Amino acid sequence: MSSDGPPWDVLDPHTGEIRMLGVPERLQSHPGLRERGLVATEPLKPGFVYVTSHRQQPQYAIKILDLETEELAIYERLLRLDLASPNHTLPCEITQLGHPLLIMPRLHSVYGMFGGSRWKLYELLSVFLQIVEGVEFLHRLRIAHLDLCLDNVIGARAPEAQYHRGVVHGKVYIIDFGTARTFQLGPGKQHAIVLPPTQIRPPNGLKHFDPYSWDVYCMAHILEDLTKMRATKNARWIAHRYVRWLMGNEGGCQGIYLCVRSARSARQVLRSCLPVF
Repeated sequence: MSSDGPPWDVLDPHTGEIRMLGVPERLQSHPGLRERGLVATEPLKPGFVYVTSHRQQPQYAIKILDLETEELAIYERLLRLDLASPNHTLPCEITQLGHPLLIMPRLHSVYGMFGGSRWKLYELLSVFLQIVEGVEFLHRLRIAHLDLCLDNVIGARAPEAQYHRGVVHGKVYIIDFGTARTFQLGPGKQHAIVLPPTQIRPPNGLKHFDPYSWDVYCMAHILEDLTKMRATKNARWIAHRYVRWLMGNEGGCQGIYLCVRSARSARQVLRSCLPVF
């Protein structure tokens, strides 16, 4: 991490211990926030991400960017493109004054996409498709996310789409490019890399993975978790078969990794299934 980058910890003046619920003064006085009239009130991820008050809409999440990662460059690239699907980048701003901050609409987990009820098969597959096409879009740009997980996939409900310009009701967004990387070669050509720390554990203790195949493997775990937690009983068996197919055979090779499916083939299979339901 850069000396000016996160974490921006809040220290107790008497004990020197980190105050996990505090908001750093340098964030409160940040010129990019003051220019927009935004005040961070509590941490979402202490030292890294903070949010404005939920009592005042629209609510925002504010991420302190680490300049030793590619996140700033990747967001700048993605935000210059058309944000309509298949681009599933969350519409957001990057401050130009002071240390770069990412100011994002405060959205929530995809769990709330269809209320509290269990998802029917069509609803489940439609969310799957959005995640898959978002990952495929990144891979076409030779960007691998490398830390896909449920925490990094969020969905827009009607109130959030009403408050935030550019946010689309029912759309799924992929966030947190802190470990993402851009590669010279695309899927099917890129050799394996040493994986960075990730929230999903690599299979069989593997440390090397084709970065695009790793994204697909992690995506399969997201879909598996959504199936277990949100799907109706009738929807689960079909979804589980798709997840098993998507994971493939993670045997672990250090060359070009062809054991896990590509995001493109994953999207094609889902597209062929959706009209049936």
